[in-house]
Amino acid sequence: MLTRTLLIAIALLLAAGAWRMARWYWRPRLVLPDALVLERAADGIRVSLEVRNEGAGRSRNCRAVLIRCERQEPIGWLRIEPPPRTDPADPNAPGTGILPHSSARIDLDRVLPDEPGTYRLEIAVLNGEEKRSSYIIDVPAAWFG
Repeated sequence: MLTRTLLIAIALLLAAGAWRMARWYWRPRLVLPDALVLERAADGIRVSLEVRNEGAGRSRNCRAVLIRCERQEPIGWLRIEPPPRTDPADPNAPGTGILPHSSARIDLDRVLPDEPGTYRLEIAVLNGEEKRSSYIIDVPAAWFG
């Protein structure tokens, strides 16, 4: 009786371990780009990221969220709060899905102000887990002149 119970417990532990290993292997692994894509729009500077999924699993509901935005001033970095995007889209709409071993462009949830200068951004891409990266971008004055 004890041997059969012990064998069933070992079989359950092996099945649970195999399940965890399969879940770990089939998860998405997001890689954020080295540079951002900037586009000028009527409401400000739109920021996009070309996010790659190097994992074996499909990434669902990916969203890019601005964590912190700072502008370089003569006294140092000044934190600013950029306005949200003015798209008529639903803010609770599902994000972008990324197939395994492919990439997709994801738009940031906020727009940068229409002021030239150097900005430091901290961006998080969310899809069940969080992947963060920091960027320093230079918005040229030629766009506004």
